[in-house]
Amino acid sequence: MIGNTRWHWATKIQEDWKYFHTNPNPIEFQNKNYCELSWASVGPIPENLNLCPSKKINLNDIPLTNLPSNLGIDRALASWSAYKKQSSFKSKRQDLIVIDAGTIMSVTKITKKGEFAGGQLISGLRLQLSSMANGALNLHNPIIKTIPIETFQHETKKAMIRGAVNGLLGVILKTFEETKLPIWICGGDAPIILNELKNKNIDINHCPNLVLEGMIDIDQKISSI
Repeated sequence: MIGNTRWHWATKIQEDWKYFHTNPNPIEFQNKNYCELSWASVGPIPENLNLCPSKKINLNDIPLTNLPSNLGIDRALASWSAYKKQSSFKSKRQDLIVIDAGTIMSVTKITKKGEFAGGQLISGLRLQLSSMANGALNLHNPIIKTIPIETFQHETKKAMIRGAVNGLLGVILKTFEETKLPIWICGGDAPIILNELKNKNIDINHCPNLVLEGMIDIDQKISSI
């Protein structure tokens, strides 16, 4: 999966799948043959990356209904993967919320019948911080070492981080308050969000590789046809 800021990989070793994530590096990968790899993309595809068009996973490969034609493939794959996991709980067949806390944090509602029911988008943590730094003369993009605990911060960089985190939490808490639906979360900022929500009574499931697991499942379905 070619993401906006990172590339995400899944490889099968014996019977187990292993997942890893790299920074985009077209030069490193330009002389390698990836024609046999299944792939999908929401980020820019380098011209010299040797990918096979017929191995691309597209939106119409996802067995969810009512998907908008411009929906991000990563969002669709995460939704499909979470829907399958939720559906495996026969006593908990209900609508669900899927959150991908990446460069853009997407919030998606999927019905118990596998129908896309809309959602929300908000800038992810690091995009919020860089946007503030780029949009205001006296603000600088902070390096995130720890998440400040107190709501009100004296130091500007800590105040930026605390405010951005609270913005993401607000979307999630408001969504759960209104729906009371189970939440499935993935993405690079998920551990930070989970730590902030650990004392909240929220039905939330952390599956770091929802998108890649969805890709594996869809690829197997295509291969079996």
